[in-house]
Amino acid sequence: MPSSPRQIIPFTIIRMDSLGQGVSKEADKITFIPKTMVGDSGEAEVLAERKGVVFARAIRFNNRSAERINSSCPHFDDCPSCHFLHIDYQKEISIKTDTFNHLFRKFEMPQLEVIQAPQRDSYRNRIQLHYDLKRKIIGMLDAKQDKIIPIPECLIGLPVIKQEIKRLYTDDAWIDEAQGQPWTGHLEIYWNQQELKLTWNRPYAEGGFTQVFAEMNERLKAILAQWVASKKPTHLLDLFAGNGNLSQGLSYSQRLCVDIYPEAKGAEFISQNLYDEKAKKRIFQELKKRNFSPQVLLVDPPRSGIKDLSAWVEEIRPNFLVYVSCDPHTLARDLSLLENYSLVKSFLIDFFPSTFHFESMVFLERRG
Repeated sequence: MPSSPRQIIPFTIIRMDSLGQGVSKEADKITFIPKTMVGDSGEAEVLAERKGVVFARAIRFNNRSAERINSSCPHFDDCPSCHFLHIDYQKEISIKTDTFNHLFRKFEMPQLEVIQAPQRDSYRNRIQLHYDLKRKIIGMLDAKQDKIIPIPECLIGLPVIKQEIKRLYTDDAWIDEAQGQPWTGHLEIYWNQQELKLTWNRPYAEGGFTQVFAEMNERLKAILAQWVASKKPTHLLDLFAGNGNLSQGLSYSQRLCVDIYPEAKGAEFISQNLYDEKAKKRIFQELKKRNFSPQVLLVDPPRSGIKDLSAWVEEIRPNFLVYVSCDPHTLARDLSLLENYSLVKSFLIDFFPSTFHFESMVFLERRG
């Protein structure tokens, strides 16, 4: 059966969106094109179209933005994982700052404080590769094109990660190591606790979750520690706490950490799926039983956020709320429903340089 003909359309990038894509509007139709910049124009191949919105990739440039630079990564043009290596880091930070400010434009916000990363590459402690044994290919999955992009010279991992990627590609060493695995799947390369771990087709960060950029994680924790110390809380509740990374070492008399724990971790930790419909009832009962009244509520949810954050806050009524988020879209959604709290500090902390992702941290105080 013959394949469908490629659909080629003209584009002119007029602005950037919150996912790091260039936005073009031709004949009243919006098109999103990654790895472009305001001022770029040319032709793009349509990859998908949904509800009148087009997703495409640039295949030819008639004009290139003056802000474009040559990427340091040989895979950048094809790999879907990095988004900003065609512009310098200060422009990347500017786009991320604009994204945050736009999403919070309806809030009464304090001045955003931006914590830049010390480097754009050689920082990730964890990389996930997808593979296809029948096709003998391993690399980054481009979901829009349903293809795997080989990345033997990937720059974003820690040096030990980059060395391991090169080893796997050398003489296709990964193929022998994948024997006995399903025909398709994924491999995670993880540097954790000074040990390199390779896991095939297992849950993300199975060896224990850590932030991918250790130095930026320490910067966030230092900001958090200074702020909490100034409030002198006696009780702190940490939701989506993981191993207690954020709340460990903060100023408090007692803390409770809540997350899913396969094994018992001690009296400070409660195992609970916080997305379960009975989670709030169980945790509220536990707080009452322990006579635990948090002055500080610290939350660090996955990208999906906490849609019922207001219900938690109305029951707990903490004096202070700290929300750490890896998705500013869900952060803005969740905070929009809060009442009786004022935003007093906001931070953009660049955990994920070279990509459109970043970490946000906001501090709120109860009014009255």
